[in-house]
Amino acid sequence: MRSALAPATAAPLASARTPLLSARMPLLTSRVPLLPARMLLLAACALLVSACAAPDADRGFTPGGGMEPAAVAASETPGPQPGTETVTAAPGLTIEIEWPDEPDPERSAVIKAFADDFTAQWRAVGTSGRDRSYAKGIDAKSSAYMDALTWVQGFLKDRQSARGVAKLYALRVPAVMGRGAEADGCVDLTGVRLTDQEGTPLARQPAWLKRPRAVFLQTAGLGQGDDGAWLIRLYRHAAYPDERAKECVR
Repeated sequence: MRSALAPATAAPLASARTPLLSARMPLLTSRVPLLPARMLLLAACALLVSACAAPDADRGFTPGGGMEPAAVAASETPGPQPGTETVTAAPGLTIEIEWPDEPDPERSAVIKAFADDFTAQWRAVGTSGRDRSYAKGIDAKSSAYMDALTWVQGFLKDRQSARGVAKLYALRVPAVMGRGAEADGCVDLTGVRLTDQEGTPLARQPAWLKRPRAVFLQTAGLGQGDDGAWLIRLYRHAAYPDERAKECVR
């Protein structure tokens, strides 16, 4: 689960449900613009009622937003060490995560929540739905939960799985406001192949696993619960030829 990313654009993208039901490209959003950081964050905050404070006019989004979170245990947990980590999601399916050097513990916790859920969703695909740990990282009342559930069930319905290497890199947190945050990450799925549930690659691979569509920007809005844990509440995605997606190309 990068190079510096340009400010969010309003280029039209595809919506989560339509591609999820057809080509099942990971958590896309159709005919919905990739929201600027402020709008994405406010959308996540809307599910938190009053948990998000107003951003400072001069500094943009200020970590903490001028208020104390209800719990800080999760933020105080040491984050991943900078560098590349390879995680086995399922037999023959690995996730390569490039952890950034993020000194702020709160932002590091947001990045980890984002990357952990990305990994968990592929773990569900690779285990034919037996592993449902992805549900723990998403707010069950949010649109992200239904998007993830639909995506995973699409594989199960077609009796398909995946093998290979999915890459997540250039992870960053462009905005934190109170108990709401945005996380961005570049995704490269060119090393992933769809298979049947026995692991045999399909003769025809979908276009979303080939360039240029297989390299894209994934963005999530997260909210912090009373226990201090960050949960995904909203997913958005920028695909080629969106300028933000182009910056993910190596």
